[in-house]
Amino acid sequence: MAHRYTSGESRPKFRVRWRRIIWLCVLVGLVVPVLGLGWASYSAMSDAKTLKADYHSHNFADLASTLQRLGRTLGVMHGEALLLGWMDIIPGIRGYYLNGLNLLTAGHDELYVFGQVVPPVLAAAHTSGSNAARAQAVTAAVTKAGAMMTQLAPDLKAANQAVQAMNPARMPAVLVNKGLKVSSLRSLSSTIIKMLPAMTGRHPVLADLLGLPNSARYLLIFQNSGELRATGGFMTAYAFVPFTDGKLGTIHSQNIQALDTSVTYQPPAPLPVSPYLPVTYWHLRDANTGMPGTGSGVPDVPEAVSNIMQFYNSISGAPYLDGIVFVNTWFVDNLIADVGGLTVPTVRGKTVHITAANANYEMEMMAEGEALPPSKRKLFIGTMMKELMHQVFHGHFSELLKVAGTLTQGLSQEQVQLFFHNSHAQQLVAQHNWGGIIPAQVNGNFVEVIDQNLLGHKDNYWMHESYNVNIQTIDGRNLETVTVNWVEPAIVVMAPPYLVVPYQSWVTVFAPVGSQLDSMTGTAAGGDGLGGGINSDVQETVDTTLNKVEFGAHLTMPGRLSSSQPPATGTVVTKFWLPSNVNINHLMLQKQPGLRNEPVTVTVNGVVQRVTLQSRQWMTF
Repeated sequence: MAHRYTSGESRPKFRVRWRRIIWLCVLVGLVVPVLGLGWASYSAMSDAKTLKADYHSHNFADLASTLQRLGRTLGVMHGEALLLGWMDIIPGIRGYYLNGLNLLTAGHDELYVFGQVVPPVLAAAHTSGSNAARAQAVTAAVTKAGAMMTQLAPDLKAANQAVQAMNPARMPAVLVNKGLKVSSLRSLSSTIIKMLPAMTGRHPVLADLLGLPNSARYLLIFQNSGELRATGGFMTAYAFVPFTDGKLGTIHSQNIQALDTSVTYQPPAPLPVSPYLPVTYWHLRDANTGMPGTGSGVPDVPEAVSNIMQFYNSISGAPYLDGIVFVNTWFVDNLIADVGGLTVPTVRGKTVHITAANANYEMEMMAEGEALPPSKRKLFIGTMMKELMHQVFHGHFSELLKVAGTLTQGLSQEQVQLFFHNSHAQQLVAQHNWGGIIPAQVNGNFVEVIDQNLLGHKDNYWMHESYNVNIQTIDGRNLETVTVNWVEPAIVVMAPPYLVVPYQSWVTVFAPVGSQLDSMTGTAAGGDGLGGGINSDVQETVDTTLNKVEFGAHLTMPGRLSSSQPPATGTVVTKFWLPSNVNINHLMLQKQPGLRNEPVTVTVNGVVQRVTLQSRQWMTF
């Protein structure tokens, strides 16, 4: 029976326990998720270490479970982070919070996909039995993986959307220092999406490239961008890079001249080389400089590879190559920064600490400044590259993240260029401009300037190079003027003479086929006042394969002996009439590999646009 209160009897007051409610909210909305995130973060770091150990020990069964466990851990972290949703309304914190959610979402989705696909393939590659049985197991696993990747591609695309939505200005410095820069993450994620066609379908081409089921071997060529060439720099060292069963084998780097000594193909040096380099015949190390029997320079990487293979195939017993990878100075410098520097033994028995800031100078000192015999001049470069490759592939997880970002940046900025004999892989390279390829068909106008340093010195470390494109319609015809400018501020007596000398270059301007040369002139000034400029050996060459015409000539710039002298300068002006069918309002600018950036100003009938090239770029007027 319910109690009835009389008029004189007071009712008990309902009291809101605000303090308890506040503490409950703090517990649920802050303490629990923060503790959960902390524990999950610790678990994730432990899983990452286990993952690396599983891979290096070929423990692929555990690798699969570790990948999946790490994915689940990130899923737990995402759930805990959702309890912190109140942060979304705080202006100063909102961006950091959303970045964290996007990062966890992407990490969970990508680990889920690769945890399903990769371990079974690696496990099949290390099954016991005959080679034929293993190859059959690998082929079946790769085929299944390709089908799974086709189904799981939406998860990777969703992960990419989450990464692209991240705010670069709202990334904690502690994570940036661990390699989690938003720009690098975006680039890496975009590269994964671009690679999807190579990972999906019945015969994923990426498996072949990684030695599944048959081993693959690549020639890795290190190019010194201080001595600029058409593909990025002088080919100073090389290494064979083997892949077997998806695993990278041992890399040994050597001086390019060690390979040259085994070459029996000895054609005469082409015109860009013979007047300036003291050679009686053409060498493999200069195969990216000129075309045999012509007055033209090498236009792009496929042409250079064609030249290189003529030399390489003349070597008795040379192992088969599945492709060639070109890397330049700036990419190597970035890798050295990623691993925190290197300590490398020298030929003299000492050690030197290499950083991104001093690597180029130290390499030149060992190669040229130590008065070593020819057989030992570039041993240091090979030793340094061997140590660098070891650090890159055995670094901490944070270093590997930085390396992955550097690789994707290198591909996009032509610091790394790929060539595969596998036609499907090469199509992918061409599609994403990862191969330093001049396109044969361009829906509009086309310009590229190639500057090739011919005296064997390293002026391009200091050289400032830019060019202007000016197109004018005159009486219904389009006259294009390409003006290339160089400024050399280095002083010969301050820099060792093997680094800086009076500049000699073979300069080529590429234009649409059918372009008619009006004039190619040049001047040089400053420095020691001895003058210089363009020589009278202007060459016009039609490349029917690339649908381009090349206008080329030698440029000579004076040296600079003291700071009281003005910097040396050079200018080359090339004028030509464009074919009537070229759309002058749609222009493709192709960057020269080996230049970190290339300032370009384009004017079309008075309309001006400026850009700093880091890769190929379209301009519309």
